Amino acid sequence: MFTPEMVSPELGEFVLVANHSLESTEAARLSVEYNRARILNGRPHLPSESWKCRLVYDVRGQSVSEPTIDQVRTQLCDVATVEFKR
Repeated sequence: MFTPEMVSPELGEFVLVANHSLESTEAARLSVEYNRARILNGRPHLPSESWKCRLVYDVRGQSVSEPTIDQVRTQLCDVATVEFKR
């Protein structure tokens, strides 16, 4: 079952939240792989007008470098708009 945090047909988007560790290169890589698969596999189960994904990473309490944040955004930019909650 695929359940986003929110679906907004008016905005044409669905929202996912990721509470993943991004403090190591390996953790960031695994998170990107997981979220890419989550988005691509979940999209067909949503209304057709909700095709854009907004992915919010909750990294409060973590020491995440700007290069890591940039890398995650770059690697997911083709499937989602990525935001970071600090």
